[in-house]
Amino acid sequence: MISFRRAAAVVGVLLLSAPAALYACPVCFDPREQNRLAFFGTTVFMSLLPLGLVAGVGLWLRKRAREAPPPES
Repeated sequence: MISFRRAAAVVGVLLLSAPAALYACPVCFDPREQNRLAFFGTTVFMSLLPLGLVAGVGLWLRKRAREAPPPES
């Protein structure tokens, strides 16, 4: 079985041997303002989309619950 120290050393060597792979995507640092704004807008959209979907489903369920006939006792 591989020891913890050996595994840590292998991971360290891999991280130090490929520093370029650790950089963010090149689009984030594009010198053209239009490309940066497009990337930022897409990031905001993709971040807010799941929240909007959850809120939409919640509002739809609330509306359906209010329109439902009262339960009979």
